Amino acid sequence: MKAKKIDSFEILAKHNKKAVKLLIELARLTQAVPLEGINIGIFGLTSTGKSTLLNSLLGEKKAETGAGETTKQITPYLNNSVSNASDFVAVIDFDETSPTYGHILKTVSLVSDVAHGIAEKGNEPHHSAVSANGRYFISGGLLSYLSGNKEVFVWKIPEDPSKDPKFLYALNVPSACPDEFLPIGGSEFLVSMMCNEQGASPGNMVHINAETGMAKSILKNISAFVDFNPHGYGRLPNGSIFVADFLESRSLVGTDPSQIIFRNTARHILSDGTLERTFRFQFPTTLGSSSGIGQGIGFMELKTIPGDPLGRSYVSGSNVNNMYLIGPGMPEPILALDFSQINGYQQRLSAGLLSMFPNGKRLLMTFQMRYVVLVNIARPEKSNILRVFDFCSIQTIQHVKIGIPGSFKHTTFAQFCTQNNNNVGSHTVIYLKDENRFIVINYFLKFGLAQFPGTRTMHAFKLNKDLTDFEYDHRFNPNFQSDVSPNKQRQTLHSLQAYPHHLQYLKLDEKKH
Repeated sequence: MKAKKIDSFEILAKHNKKAVKLLIELARLTQAVPLEGINIGIFGLTSTGKSTLLNSLLGEKKAETGAGETTKQITPYLNNSVSNASDFVAVIDFDETSPTYGHILKTVSLVSDVAHGIAEKGNEPHHSAVSANGRYFISGGLLSYLSGNKEVFVWKIPEDPSKDPKFLYALNVPSACPDEFLPIGGSEFLVSMMCNEQGASPGNMVHINAETGMAKSILKNISAFVDFNPHGYGRLPNGSIFVADFLESRSLVGTDPSQIIFRNTARHILSDGTLERTFRFQFPTTLGSSSGIGQGIGFMELKTIPGDPLGRSYVSGSNVNNMYLIGPGMPEPILALDFSQINGYQQRLSAGLLSMFPNGKRLLMTFQMRYVVLVNIARPEKSNILRVFDFCSIQTIQHVKIGIPGSFKHTTFAQFCTQNNNNVGSHTVIYLKDENRFIVINYFLKFGLAQFPGTRTMHAFKLNKDLTDFEYDHRFNPNFQSDVSPNKQRQTLHSLQAYPHHLQYLKLDEKKH
């Protein structure tokens, strides 16, 4: 019998008699609530604006709302702080000449489908990618495996930008904790799976064909991959990949941060899936040489250098604020840059995510969850810092209004930094090819011992012609609306109570649209 989506009490009654009996029993146990004064009842289907209407009438947040997020074409996949709200994709206008520049144009929510193992919430939307042929948007739910649901989501990108992205299907791929997606041609991707189904090692590297819905591990003899928790990675022209190990996911579930297990390795895997080499890094144990959280360096990020004749990659530490250079013919890793110099050599936990410029001469990094750094890598072994932007000290943004996460009140960066130990959650950074602009997202993760929600905002920056400096773009503001007059209200990340984590940029064909 063809599986049906359970989205009404009628279908529920046909599929689950026991559930219906329980609902009836709960109804019998309910007690009347004493009411005083004038009472208003608002009825309607889910996600039709009942709570939003009530909050607007009262002028304050009394009822939880449901919402989600997307972009022109930045397309982020987000989750939501509201307990009953769906994860969603949002489309944001990134055309500087548009009157709606920086506005959320539309949102498309994920819809639960029990029969097909799809949960609309609790996935912890993570990284994403667009296929090389521009037809598919793919995204991952970092924590979907905890509820036994599918964890990779495939969307169809419409040819007509006025139409919504269309959700196609979800995949249950080998292993768990999907992290970084990389388009490798046509409709195909690689994805790093940071853990197995138990939240431990080994994780996996998986090949996905979005057109056929096929997914399979690329690794040969996975038992050889000891303490393998892949996160960031890069692919060389010969098809081999360099992969960074981050941490054992299940070590985040506990009460003692000292028990978090960070990994001290990066690996070179040949195109046939054979483990060619494991690079081992020495974790320093002297006082002040690491953030002091857990054990190990923890390599969240690795990126290959575009066009490098030696096929080298940068790998950046989270618990130790160093960036190292590794490559196929290198006997040992080389320390390329100590980023702790930015903060007086104080070691703090850092995402250290990288975005490479296509010419292989520059990179961007988010550092210590507050800084954005532009680096000259023209000589990879002798890289140097060109520009540092600090969300907690740059005067030009200190009075920019942002929403207080979890409420409908607002604050400023200066106030938020003072109250949150100078941690705004700076995480994803993406340089937009041919745009001389880039985006930074201030949200990392809020799970277990990893409580780094930050400001839950997105920010645009403009680079100068020489790519030696950049400035904050005040016009781009999907985050918070200061003017809330009724005829000008619009959706924002704050009004949606969203947790933006990643994004993709889609440049429209001006001839067609």
